[in-house]
Amino acid sequence: MPEVTPLTAYVALSGRSDYGFLLESAEKTPSSDPAGAFAPDHATADRHARFSFVGYDPDAVVTVGPGGTEIERLGGRAAEYVEAAADLDVDAEGDVERDPDVLDRLRAAFPDLPRVGFPDDDRQQLRGGLVGFLAYEAVYDLWLSEVGVDRPDTDTPDAEFVVTTRTLSVDHAEGSVSLVLTPVVAPDDDPGAVYDDLRAEVERVADALAAAEDPDPGGFVRSGETAGAKADYEAAVRETKRHVLDGDVYQGVISRTRELRGEVDPVGLYEALRAVNPSPYMYLLRHDDRHIVGASPETLVSVTGARVVSNPIAGTCARGSSPVEDRRLAGEMLADGKERAEHTMLVDLARNDVRRVAEPGSVRVEEFMNVLKYSHVQHIESTVTGTLASADDRTEADRAGRAADAFDATRATFPAGTLTGAPKVRAMEIVDDLEATPRGVYGGGVGYYSWSGDADFAIVIRTATVDAGGDEDVISVRAGAGIVADSDPAAEYAETEQKMDGVLAAIDRIERDPDAEADAGEVVR
Repeated sequence: MPEVTPLTAYVALSGRSDYGFLLESAEKTPSSDPAGAFAPDHATADRHARFSFVGYDPDAVVTVGPGGTEIERLGGRAAEYVEAAADLDVDAEGDVERDPDVLDRLRAAFPDLPRVGFPDDDRQQLRGGLVGFLAYEAVYDLWLSEVGVDRPDTDTPDAEFVVTTRTLSVDHAEGSVSLVLTPVVAPDDDPGAVYDDLRAEVERVADALAAAEDPDPGGFVRSGETAGAKADYEAAVRETKRHVLDGDVYQGVISRTRELRGEVDPVGLYEALRAVNPSPYMYLLRHDDRHIVGASPETLVSVTGARVVSNPIAGTCARGSSPVEDRRLAGEMLADGKERAEHTMLVDLARNDVRRVAEPGSVRVEEFMNVLKYSHVQHIESTVTGTLASADDRTEADRAGRAADAFDATRATFPAGTLTGAPKVRAMEIVDDLEATPRGVYGGGVGYYSWSGDADFAIVIRTATVDAGGDEDVISVRAGAGIVADSDPAAEYAETEQKMDGVLAAIDRIERDPDAEADAGEVVR
């Protein structure tokens, strides 16, 4: 029997089904060098790193888009309790006279059922719930519709989450693997029968893991590639600079996409990305023909109990070829006035975002301008925290009558200012005007809302999306750069290339010669 790793478990339990997920903490010290070449300048041991999760056989899929909510029942009683979301016309409190937004609809799909309490020392575990993604285009529902900006046509919904009651949890600190089953139990159910069903599920999973083999994923056979013209991106940068100089925004984030076509195995791509660019947030989501494969360094929002955390990352430089050069580049980045000003502005924005759902006086900047090191780049990161507001601390505009929760925290922080610029709404209008294509999941969030009330979301960056619904697979990789008054268009274009390097290196790692396609092996779907 091979070692039970998160990827081994994913392939054994859900690698060939239509829906499944792997959320993995691949790096205990985000600032460490993945290749072991030199020591970190700033160690953040155990943050984002204790648990990894594998989900399989979800009860339902909740999809939210401009047309409302769709529920696909896949089996399991929890599906019965989420279908009311499809007919939602008020928010979860039932007394707010406004159209529900995407997060109201997700909350409504979160069954309000009595729950068995969870031990405090296990709070950071995913105990079943909603797992999936919030696409960037949710900003049109949450923010831009209020200023008259229409949502672009896109095949990506605003949000799509599976309802999971079966989660394999890998505790890296303890070196243990747990199967977390959170069934919905009706009052008239026979407790003995419920127990027997759960025991049978434990035995089935144990047998599947015992029979698991080391993953033998396929590769990538390229048939074509499309990338936007450098001149077009640089023109968008110059136009964004004009907005900055006119006082419309302090900063705008403009992104661009590269598309590769061919035949790819998402499991192989994930394995390669994990090898070349391990990160605090690794994820492999399969939603039918859509696969999301990512290695994000950045928290969108994390909620544990009443504690809410945001980790703005702004400031990027290359890795050095030696420890001396690495430290020199990091020092130059920290001393760069543009980088410091940009980072400080985005920390202030994160503080304001968290303050919207926090108890008065509870917001803190716990860490400021730490250098984190990854395989291809170094970043500046800070940590902003707060305590979620109680019902007594909230105003009517903030959904009075109940305490702030993880859905409110998501609304307050989404999208991350590091992916839009500031002020947010005006910056998003500029993104809408200047970017050539919709962002899709890029700039959105991947993560979970646990039945325990906790949540953890990564910002979708350093990510490839795989559309396997056509005659050939389409891999999309996107990256952006923060534009300020003294930005150089060519340098900003180079920064987007640098940010794509980790994902593109993973693709290169698994690419095979088209002439050898017959020997490429089975593609694991």
